[in-house]
Amino acid sequence: MADIDAALVAASRWLDDVPGVVGVGQGEAEGTPTIDVWMNPGHDHGQLPSRLLGVPVRIRDAGGPVQAQPD
Repeated sequence: MADIDAALVAASRWLDDVPGVVGVGQGEAEGTPTIDVWMNPGHDHGQLPSRLLGVPVRIRDAGGPVQAQPD
């Protein structure tokens, strides 16, 4: 069985390493845990794997530019 927690930790690096990635979280598809990756439109998600540590990766549209807001 895939280790979703380890996959989430590994995927969180994409926030800094892959242009356009603005969010990473756990999802579910057909009863199976997934790693959901939100990307800004226009960025290439081809450099992301389809599975990470045995967990399927789903690319989600962030819907537009996402920027951090000040506190």
